[in-house]
Amino acid sequence: MEDYFNKESIKPVRYWGETLKKAIVYTLAVFGAAALWVCWQVYGYFSSERNIYFETPEKMLLTINFDAVVPEVRADDLVGDLSGVPPISYFDLIKIIRRAAKDAKVTALAANVGMSSLGVAQIQGVRREIENFRKSGKKAYIYSDAFGSLGGGTGEYYLASAFDEITLMPNSEIGLTGIGVEVPFFKDVLQKAGIEPEFYVRYEYKNAAASLLQNKMSKEYRSELKKLGGALFETIVSDIASDRRLDKRKVRDLVDRAPLFSESALKEGLVDKLAFKTEFISGLEEKTGAKSFSASNYFILMQNQDVPEEERGKIAYMVISGAITGGVSNLNPWNGDISTGAETFLQNLKELDKIKNLTGLVVRIDSPGGSYQASNEIRNAILHFKEKHKLPVAVSMGNYAASGGYFAALAGDAVFAEPSSITGSIGVFGGKMVLAGLWKKLGVNWESVNQGKNAGILSMNHKFSRQEAMIFNQSLDNVYRDFVRTASKARKIPLKEMDVRARGRVFTGLQAKENGLIDEIGGIDAATDWVYERLNDKFKLKNSVFYYPAAKTFQQKLLELMGGTQKISVNKAVKEMGFDGDMFKMLDRLHYETILPPFKITY
Repeated sequence: MEDYFNKESIKPVRYWGETLKKAIVYTLAVFGAAALWVCWQVYGYFSSERNIYFETPEKMLLTINFDAVVPEVRADDLVGDLSGVPPISYFDLIKIIRRAAKDAKVTALAANVGMSSLGVAQIQGVRREIENFRKSGKKAYIYSDAFGSLGGGTGEYYLASAFDEITLMPNSEIGLTGIGVEVPFFKDVLQKAGIEPEFYVRYEYKNAAASLLQNKMSKEYRSELKKLGGALFETIVSDIASDRRLDKRKVRDLVDRAPLFSESALKEGLVDKLAFKTEFISGLEEKTGAKSFSASNYFILMQNQDVPEEERGKIAYMVISGAITGGVSNLNPWNGDISTGAETFLQNLKELDKIKNLTGLVVRIDSPGGSYQASNEIRNAILHFKEKHKLPVAVSMGNYAASGGYFAALAGDAVFAEPSSITGSIGVFGGKMVLAGLWKKLGVNWESVNQGKNAGILSMNHKFSRQEAMIFNQSLDNVYRDFVRTASKARKIPLKEMDVRARGRVFTGLQAKENGLIDEIGGIDAATDWVYERLNDKFKLKNSVFYYPAAKTFQQKLLELMGGTQKISVNKAVKEMGFDGDMFKMLDRLHYETILPPFKITY
């Protein structure tokens, strides 16, 4: 009995001991291999000259892939370095096309697009550069295997319509289905869970809290979104009609009939040819007598050909992208989330003091807003910077520069927006989610002991008392008054008139220009040209616009690599599978007081 017991009890111990031993060995082997790989890459990084050599043809057919992710903020990591592919931001893309228009070696441009990450305002900036490229006497061609999938290809086709010639793959389609604006409402589901939102807004058109407080659109909300979507749609229809030499009524009719199959698209004049991509590229190479040359390789050439640093004046280009927060900026490569932290932006601005020959500053804003305090910090820092250095400062609006993003833009000497940039939303909201009903359902009882009448003002376990609600609303009134007063002073619009333009109203760039909220319609090119025109004679001929902050050190990149922050476009991958995480990320906006409502524009 004793031998039997010992025999049976020892076997499992030996079995699990052997398994554990093997697991440890295998784990160490994997980590060892990974460590060797990293060491080999590090050795290669330091032992090589880090120069990338490739054959530069005498005649180039410049190729651009608009399906690649093109962020406003330049990616800067070790993975990109080791791959040999330089990070290309939206700023870099515009610069590439602009340089190519003047480059005698570039004979034509060949692009492809199917499902792009570019927003409508960004597309308008690219379209302008394509038009300038064509005005230089060069041809621009574009290919698509399908514009969107059943729908959602309006933006992609809008981009393509600026090209000389559009080629579409046979047996595919154009999803030119128009513009949609979607808003989620959560009031009913929150009530079922026992959660009661208690929020206050300034004023009737500030709809950031509507998704929590209502179960459908208010009359004012629907009116604003209808006006916004209608303005975006009208601009797109007008531009497509002009580019393709079609009547606007016909374009609207084609939108209502879309998705359109390739044969119908060819017949209706939306595309020029039906062919496969290999035929598209080989045909253009034969037609132009040029060899294909990628935009990434061309970008490397551009960097090597820049004017020597000591001989040039410098216009700094800085980006405010994503929600504006306190603290440090954040870029999450796994889901595409990005935020601009006031602390990081102010530090970068401080470091610009060390740049020699600094002649101007362009601030690119692509943000729906965020924290009032953080937006105010950034605005104030830009004001002090330009006063200290006596430099011209221009602001370029991207897809969004609204609410807190617009507040930060008020620091610019000149503000530029694309026709479809979404801006305004001068207003504020705030409150809390009251969980008393949820705790009751769960059988949880909270008790509190407070020292001070308003110590529990932000507690989510009870509603605001009458005094707490009064104090909270006074705070919102102070923020709104300061926002409107600051906008009134910066834009030189009487306070009463600015209040009419404020109250949470949202505008397109064109509408903002009419209302005096911005100075001019234009993109990065217009903003940088405006600064350039105000430079002194010393650097007129050798001026350079440079992206800031500067590239990270190798040590910083290595730490990021070891931390697992590879730049992988998960956002793009999940969208291609039919799941759109943006619908959920919109709810993050409710953390801030000066931000756009959580609506989604589909195109």
